[in-house]
Amino acid sequence: MTIDKVDVDPNSLLSDLFREHPETRAVFNRYGLRGCGGDHGPAESLAFFAEAHGVPLDQLLAEIHQVIRDPVAREAARTQLAEDQRPRLADAIYQPFFLAGLAVIVTVGAAWGAWLLVKIGWTGTFTGVTIHEVNAHGHAQIMGWVGLFIMGFACQAFPRMWQVDLPAPRLALLTWWFMLAGIAARSTAMMASETAWASGLHRAGAAVEIAAVAVFIGLLTTAFFSSRIRMQPYVGFVFAALVCFLIQTVYSSWHIGQLIAAPTRDALLQQVAMFQASLRDIQIHGLGLMMILGVGIRMFPAIFGLPETPDRRGWTALGVLLAAIGLEVFLLPAYQMTGNRNLAYGMLLPWMMLPVGAGLIVGPWRLWRPLPEPGRSDRSGKFIRVAFAWLFLSFGMLLLLPVYQAASGIAFSHAYYGAVRHAITVGFISMMIVGMGAKVVPTLRGIEPDRLPALWPTFVLLNVGCFWRVASQVMTDWLPVFYGVVAVSGLLEWTALVLWAAHLCAVMRGWGKYRQEGDTGWGPVPDQIEAEHRVAAVLAWHPELEPVFVEHGFELIRNPVLRRTVARQVTLQQVCRMKGVDLDAFLEALRRSRQVPDPAGCPAEPPRLVPLNVGTPRRSED
Repeated sequence: MTIDKVDVDPNSLLSDLFREHPETRAVFNRYGLRGCGGDHGPAESLAFFAEAHGVPLDQLLAEIHQVIRDPVAREAARTQLAEDQRPRLADAIYQPFFLAGLAVIVTVGAAWGAWLLVKIGWTGTFTGVTIHEVNAHGHAQIMGWVGLFIMGFACQAFPRMWQVDLPAPRLALLTWWFMLAGIAARSTAMMASETAWASGLHRAGAAVEIAAVAVFIGLLTTAFFSSRIRMQPYVGFVFAALVCFLIQTVYSSWHIGQLIAAPTRDALLQQVAMFQASLRDIQIHGLGLMMILGVGIRMFPAIFGLPETPDRRGWTALGVLLAAIGLEVFLLPAYQMTGNRNLAYGMLLPWMMLPVGAGLIVGPWRLWRPLPEPGRSDRSGKFIRVAFAWLFLSFGMLLLLPVYQAASGIAFSHAYYGAVRHAITVGFISMMIVGMGAKVVPTLRGIEPDRLPALWPTFVLLNVGCFWRVASQVMTDWLPVFYGVVAVSGLLEWTALVLWAAHLCAVMRGWGKYRQEGDTGWGPVPDQIEAEHRVAAVLAWHPELEPVFVEHGFELIRNPVLRRTVARQVTLQQVCRMKGVDLDAFLEALRRSRQVPDPAGCPAEPPRLVPLNVGTPRRSED
């Protein structure tokens, strides 16, 4: 469509608006678009952007029309846009977290889990693998898969929703390093639990993980309280999940430390019986479920056209779920300590409260029906709908546990309880990560939806694998032959996640057909070449500058291997220092020789005018 010079309405697409009036992007940058959507903006309407970012639509339209009509406002917007084009760490802070999460899930996550299932099938018993192997796999899944995706999404999305900048992006990136170090150290310590150094390594890994999670929560808390956003139910869910994130990190550190240091097998089994289940409840229902519901309340109405959750209903659901999680965490350890069977029977109360609390949020969405537009045609919608089906299946299986125990004659079935856990961890949480990743990453990259595959192979394989795991694991209580086939589920799930991970990496990094026209892979072309710019970035923005590098003694820039590796890591300042080249003279030569592409329509040296002061968030430096 072609937008009239002044006639902009709620249905206008951002990409069309930016082509016709590029300076209006400065308005959207103030409300969280900066660094997102690629050079041409995301393929979404003004109305969608306003709802997704919590901006009053009338206010947004008024600011856009002011920039279009008023020459002074237009020049001020161009000035601000030129400033916004400078790359910032916060603009793509999600990428290292998502990439690390993908690496974890296709290696020590799903692949390791599949290998453990092979060992179980070979031995014909779920005790064919040690508790330390199971816990190392579980730890990689919770901290390296779920945790890293939550951290990346939260650092990228929540400050933008709250219309502020992420405080201290370099500190946020430091938490990524700490998480990776902690996951590696703790997983190694669990696998080497019999060694003399395992306990010390585990304590070190636990310390850096706790520090990472605490700093991450501190950054988000600072961002929220520096905003002008009122406390809403979705914020309550998010911060409840964050508190559970910290609690489970500390709890897990203590619990796993006790297991590694257990002097006897009886002491180890007693520790597992008393505390393992409550730890998983905090991780799955406290961290995973609460975060997903919080994000869903905030984003699903805009993304999928679902009804908004009234505040009263949202707060009620939050209270019910927090009470349920608290009872779950308390009752089972209390029963193990006292032997009072009434406490064990009391577990039915939180298990009934969980579907009630979740149903208050999910029920009005009527996900058993086709999604309304725009969600009906969205490729991620099928993942979201089936994820909630798996959630309520897991709730139903919990409630049927006493019936299953009576029918099977097994006092406590590890196979059945493990199947319940798998239904919610893979069927719900992992399915939701896949669906939201398939939605969020292309939006941040500005990839047109019609260029993207529907991801049916991932969807089918992941659901078939999860169903086969849940069904075959339960059947091992009745027919031992199912031990031999349960590992098939792990292979199916791993294949599904590898296909999705490869696709998401290609979209995230702009590889092949997912690179936008004019996209250099280094963000928008800056107005000025600076000393801190990477060599590869400068050459991607301005290929015509290669002779300038050669003239100043950087002949190795012609080597394609070095250009793809070293040039991506070093800045202009660093290479000048290494070669003894005068930095100021080199920068002047680069600036003088460049050809300035101007897709945004901004002058090379815009006038320094006072920018618009409407809805401008507080900003922080990288």
